[in-house]
Amino acid sequence: MTLADLPLLLLDLISPAHAVPQDRLDALSDQDWEVMLKMVQQHRLGPLLHWQLGRAHAQLQCPEPVKARLQANYRQSVLRNLMVQRELLLVHDVLHAAGIPCVALKGAFLAFYAYPHSSLRPLRDLDILVPDDRVLQAFQALLDGGLTRIEKYQGRPEAFVDLDNKHLPPLCSPSGTLNIELHNRIFHPEHCESGTPDLSEEPGFWQRTVEVRLAQAMIRYESPTDLLFHMIVHAVYDHEFNNGPLLISDLAFLLDAYQIDWPLFWALAERGRYTRGCCLALKLTERYWGGKSIEWASTLPMNPADYDVQMNRAVHLMLRDFDARGDVALGATMTGKSTLFSKAAHVLNRLFVSRAVLSTQHPVGQYDWRIYFYYPVRWWRLLTQRLPEFWRVRKASHLQHEVAEVRGLRQWLQQELH
Repeated sequence: MTLADLPLLLLDLISPAHAVPQDRLDALSDQDWEVMLKMVQQHRLGPLLHWQLGRAHAQLQCPEPVKARLQANYRQSVLRNLMVQRELLLVHDVLHAAGIPCVALKGAFLAFYAYPHSSLRPLRDLDILVPDDRVLQAFQALLDGGLTRIEKYQGRPEAFVDLDNKHLPPLCSPSGTLNIELHNRIFHPEHCESGTPDLSEEPGFWQRTVEVRLAQAMIRYESPTDLLFHMIVHAVYDHEFNNGPLLISDLAFLLDAYQIDWPLFWALAERGRYTRGCCLALKLTERYWGGKSIEWASTLPMNPADYDVQMNRAVHLMLRDFDARGDVALGATMTGKSTLFSKAAHVLNRLFVSRAVLSTQHPVGQYDWRIYFYYPVRWWRLLTQRLPEFWRVRKASHLQHEVAEVRGLRQWLQQELH
């Protein structure tokens, strides 16, 4: 089986809507299985694949070593998500004691209240939203409550606020096994339409949040409608699908479990110029999870052939080379520059970032004279790490194909802005 066929097979295996004949599995070599299991691990698909092989594809016979690895991964996910619940309760208790409102974002609600079993939705970290004017106070409260700074992320939290970043440097939970990102906004500012408020600043956002019991506490989450919108923008625009196929199951289980305020959803999409990406993500969900109760707005740009092209592109991008995703994104940006001058300007902007940006990466203020000593540190990292990785992208034909696919997706999405 070719390398390009394996992602398609994997998506079919986690899909309840696609039949998979036994001969597709019989054609896999041991090396094919290893490649596919690497994709499974990178994208946290093990528990879901294990579940679907016993449910939607129960007739299929897989090699015993593969089944054993998936079952072990499922058990690990059960234990980890129990630990995540404990850490979420701790963060909630600390912020509640400080009188700071907080909302758990994305994966926590999905895992605990949308998926049939929480273990099917592994969580890498916890994202917690607090009001913008309380974020620094919340950061200090969590440090006082037992969380710790991470050596890799020593930037000054004030610098993140000054630059209007969407979250502060991540913190490590007391157990040392989970990162917590404290957000003061939901979307990346550079991906927001000029003049459009962040989702957390939309009228009614905080009033729409929902409280659900977890153990002895009432935890606040985004409303299902805001969560649906947030997940799509995060996956399509922020990550260009490189955060994997869990997007499809996330949307599918959320749509199955909760009512969506569709007029509000499409109004949010139109206001932020996110309609194309929302249509694309929902169309993918229909393709791989069957018909959903989606109420399409009457004014949507629904050219079926156009969406088929973009869905095929998104499928490829979902399971691309995980380790090279940052370099592929940079390659797409560089090849998108039409002149040598614009390419040179982009490189110089990366070399000579502002002191404010440097302050988000190192423990020194932007007006401190010591900030200048960190420029050589940055240049050395770019020279010894980023440049060799980028050069690998330039030489690898399959990565160049990914660059072209990312560029194609960007161009299609940007047409909505004109």
